[in-house]
Formats: sequence, structure tokens, C-alpha cells
Amino acid sequence: MKLFRILALCCFMLCSLAGIQQVQAQPEQTQVEFSSAPAQTDIEMADVLRQDGKIYVVVVVLLTVLLGVVAYLITLDRKVGRLEKQFKE
Repeated sequence: MKLFRILALCCFMLCSLAGIQQVQAQPEQTQVEFSSAPAQTDIEMADVLRQDGKIYVVVVVLLTVLLGVVAYLITLDRKVGRLEKQFKE
């Protein structure tokens, strides 16, 4: 059951950090002085993915992978718990 506590703690920290990020946002910079690259105000790849509707596919794939890893960890924790019970007996 330690895995559930660790997983809950990680989820809590992730959600907390996501909420703090909005509070600590810095004002928008107009120009980067130390970079030799041309300043771009928008990211073309993200705009193209958003226009084509493919950004949702990326989000779904990432969520599927994340849920798969969580499900694998839960089943692994259950198996280890069963083995620990058998070892104690």
C-alpha cells in the first residue's frame, strides 16, 4: 500500500505545482537580448496542431500512456503485496 501513498503524494505535488505556476507567472518579455535567434511570438507547430485538431490526439496518447503506467504500478504493487503475505506465512 506504500505505492498508493507515493502515487497520491506525486499527484498532489503535480497538481500543486500546476496551480502555483499560474500565480508565479512573470510579465511577458518583448525581446530576448541574449539570443541570436529571431524572436517569435507564436509557436507554429502548436498552432498547426491546434488548427488541424491533432493536439487532442497528442493529449489522448499522453494520457493513455500515463494511465497505462499507473495501472501497471497498481497491479505490480498488488502482486508484491501477495508475495509479501506468502513470505510472512
